Amino acid sequence: MSEQYIADIYLRLSKQDGDNLESDSIANQRALILDFMKSHPEIRLHKIRIDDGRSGVDFNRPAFIEMIEDVKAGVVNCIICKDFSRFGRNYIESGKYIQVLFPRSGVRFIAVSENYDSLTVQGYMGNIIVPFKNMVNDAYCADISVKVRSHLEIKRKKGDFVGSFAVYGYTKDPKRQEQTHHRRLRR
Repeated sequence: MSEQYIADIYLRLSKQDGDNLESDSIANQRALILDFMKSHPEIRLHKIRIDDGRSGVDFNRPAFIEMIEDVKAGVVNCIICKDFSRFGRNYIESGKYIQVLFPRSGVRFIAVSENYDSLTVQGYMGNIIVPFKNMVNDAYCADISVKVRSHLEIKRKKGDFVGSFAVYGYTKDPKRQEQTHHRRLRR
């Protein structure tokens, strides 16, 4: 009989990606992984961990921390996520978990949509794909950050209000908001 795996499914989406109570993408990630598990009877579900509205750059996420505590306690020996970017977008930290902690702890790591399974990955190409994917995910965050900052700077130079709430004594211009979705302050 093949080895049995007790798995946590890990789902994550940042605030910028959705604002529903539980975003559609979280539901889609869950459906994809549960469908994957149907063809893997050796994997038994322990818990579904969800960090909705959390950035992948930072690993200080409540559900992620709970999952890692279960890994360290030996409760879980398999982590399944949609792809590497859902696990994390920090090249160094993602690598520490996927290439160091999980192998040392005997944890199988699966990124479903990227067809990555640490149980079956072999050779040089298998070992190079993880850092490469993590580096791309990390670079994506830096690129988006630069784009957002430059976009906000352009709006500020045009006199558009870029804050969430008008400061005391000011109101947002409703005409300006309706026409262009930009916000200007007026007294």
